[in-house]
Amino acid sequence: MSKSKAWFFIVPSLIGLSVFYFIPALVSLFYAFTDVAGRFIWFNNFVETLTSSVFLLAVRNTALFIAISVPLNMMISFLLASLLQKLRYKKALAVLFMVPLVIPSGATVFFWNSIFSDNGFFNRILLQTGNEPVHWFYTSWAFYIVLIIFLFKHIGFNVVLFMAGYRFIPKEYYEIAKIEGAGIFTTFREVTFIYMLPTTFTVLMMSMVNAFRVFREIYLLFGQYPHSSVYLLQHFMNNQFLAANMQRLSTAAFVLSFGVIMLVLGIFTTQRRISDNF
Repeated sequence: MSKSKAWFFIVPSLIGLSVFYFIPALVSLFYAFTDVAGRFIWFNNFVETLTSSVFLLAVRNTALFIAISVPLNMMISFLLASLLQKLRYKKALAVLFMVPLVIPSGATVFFWNSIFSDNGFFNRILLQTGNEPVHWFYTSWAFYIVLIIFLFKHIGFNVVLFMAGYRFIPKEYYEIAKIEGAGIFTTFREVTFIYMLPTTFTVLMMSMVNAFRVFREIYLLFGQYPHSSVYLLQHFMNNQFLAANMQRLSTAAFVLSFGVIMLVLGIFTTQRRISDNF
């Protein structure tokens, strides 16, 4: 293929990247270092954002949610995938696990709202048993509701990924380990763990991405200003956008991007070190 034909296919992609990514990024960078009047104020916006109590609350909640939801999601998914390996109709069950992922967010929210709302299923049970109803959405229970929704929607996808990872482990290695008298934990450490490392880090990355995407369900369930326990970075940025505070919004976006880049680099560095040791 000649260079002219290659550029014919590359140019549309470059135009799309410029219009939707590069140019908006440069405009956001301008907003991050200027005030409302367009005057250059160096790092004042970053200082104000990083010292804002609302922003720090959003960072804390987001970090806490990721720290709890991602490991829990991975552990449950791995256990389910390990159990499905021993079942006869594991492919059909894997398809069932994928169903929550394809359900629209609106339908998912409607289902959980019918369970946890003031007139929902749980409160009806509490009333029938002589107990006081609980305002699930307006108390610290909101965090656990979001955690349940996240696990419900994304465990199935991770189960399928782990099941795919199991297919790349030679069965002969398990037979050899059994002949040599290796126990369950030894077999897991010396065979399963080593061969599942690439899949595990893939699941980790996907879980991290999905943890940031849970905002849709939270926004539909709790609105613009939810309980403080589920006020995430996405809420902060969405509210700054609605208030047309482009300086604060752009600054928060760059801080979040920097944090995500550092996190991803840390994950890849850890993966490389662990892989080199094995």
